Amino acid sequence: MYRTLKVLLDTNIIIHRENLQATNYSIGLLFKWLDKLHYEKLVHPYSLQELRKANNSTQQEIYNARLAAYTEMKSIAPQSRAFLDLLADTPKTDNDRIDNQLLCEVYSGRVDILITEDRKMRNKAERLGLTDKVFSINGFISKCNDDNPALIEYKALAVKTETIGNIDVSDTFFDSFRPDYEDFEAWFAKKCNEDAYVCRSDDDRILGFLYLKTEDETENYSDITPPFTAKRRLKVGTFKVESTGFRLGERFIKIIFDNAIERHLDEIYVTLYEERPELKKLCETLMLWGFYRHGIKNHKNGRKETVLVKKLGLYDVTKDVIYNFPNIAKNSAKMILPIFPQYHTPLFPDSILNNEVELIANVSHRYALQKVYVSWAPEHNIHPGDVIVFYRTGETQPKKYSSVMTTIGIVDRIISSFKNEEDFLRHCQNRSVFSQEELKSFWNNHRYNLKVIKFVYAKSLTKRLTLDYLHKQGIVAPPSGPRPFTRLTNDQFDMILRDSQTELYM
Repeated sequence: MYRTLKVLLDTNIIIHRENLQATNYSIGLLFKWLDKLHYEKLVHPYSLQELRKANNSTQQEIYNARLAAYTEMKSIAPQSRAFLDLLADTPKTDNDRIDNQLLCEVYSGRVDILITEDRKMRNKAERLGLTDKVFSINGFISKCNDDNPALIEYKALAVKTETIGNIDVSDTFFDSFRPDYEDFEAWFAKKCNEDAYVCRSDDDRILGFLYLKTEDETENYSDITPPFTAKRRLKVGTFKVESTGFRLGERFIKIIFDNAIERHLDEIYVTLYEERPELKKLCETLMLWGFYRHGIKNHKNGRKETVLVKKLGLYDVTKDVIYNFPNIAKNSAKMILPIFPQYHTPLFPDSILNNEVELIANVSHRYALQKVYVSWAPEHNIHPGDVIVFYRTGETQPKKYSSVMTTIGIVDRIISSFKNEEDFLRHCQNRSVFSQEELKSFWNNHRYNLKVIKFVYAKSLTKRLTLDYLHKQGIVAPPSGPRPFTRLTNDQFDMILRDSQTELYM
């Protein structure tokens, strides 16, 4: 029998939806999916108490008028001993009390899903075994995109360079910049002959914007404390991405790293006002990818921006692969991993071959920087930081010319032990090229040998090297192709980089 699913919306989601400022794309898309999938939208009594404390009388009137669109929960779930024990060592502030009660509504089965932008709540959800039921806005949209491909309206979300002078500065996408930067439109006009990276939807809506600037040793940093030393840097001048569920933020971060590598720079830096929620979230994301707080940038009006810096060319062995990326450990193991043609380009759209026709599809793994490969090969000697050269098997004869190495990835995690099928599927969610049906087939047929390899897409080879090349260089014995996890020596890997004209930070 069909049952309407119930989604509980955290206070921060409702505030985001019903505030006085223009609704951004991510919150609009979230509610669009909730309506499409016929979710019942619930608000908790504790959230109502918080909303009724609004200091702005106009905002309070808006809340009073619009809260009727939500279903108010009329009772509060009791917190069981098991629930309390799982959160026993967490903080006990008033905010935590409210957060825990919202999580309890999911834990007790009174609601099906909780959506929150609070990272601490999502961390608690992991303790409670609720990671498949507690989502951020972006996480929920991503799940909807992958679970309901037939309902996705956008055909393609390509990131392209556009001349800034051809972009409409009055577009509402840029509204969030105006309160913080009084001279934003003047700055935009001065950059009219320069290029920016832009992502647009089918209806020409701007979903992402990135402007980069190379600075040399003569740049004046007198407004930054502590002062920068003289170096060649990449400045992330203007950066904003709407949450689409397609992990566009990761794609833009990859563009930042690629530019730094190609321009042979020493550091990347960005300045932002952390007090704004969306910029605080951006700050958290950048810090996951190795940016750290350097200091502050002082403005003439007295306001201060946080300065985040990412060092290049150095590998911190105390940090994980994602934090270090695009820096790669010099002593890492290197290996070749074959991938069938039907999976290659959907997983690596940037590595598409010249003779391929790109299939337009909006799925998260196309845009994700962190991706998933599933294997049941017997090799177990794989570790975080290992370097993978992906090898696309050929479709036409002779295979020694149609089979090519195309892509480099860095192993982030290897998971080879799963509680059950749901646990296996969860590890693959949103980042795997395989369909749910294929993943379930893998589980049914190979569950005792399955490995989920989470890796970071590092680089597409500039020049593709064929199976014939591997034969001639003595890396693979003819007439065969490489087996899964074929080992490469450091000299062989360096030769592949050299002959493919590909640069990495190692």
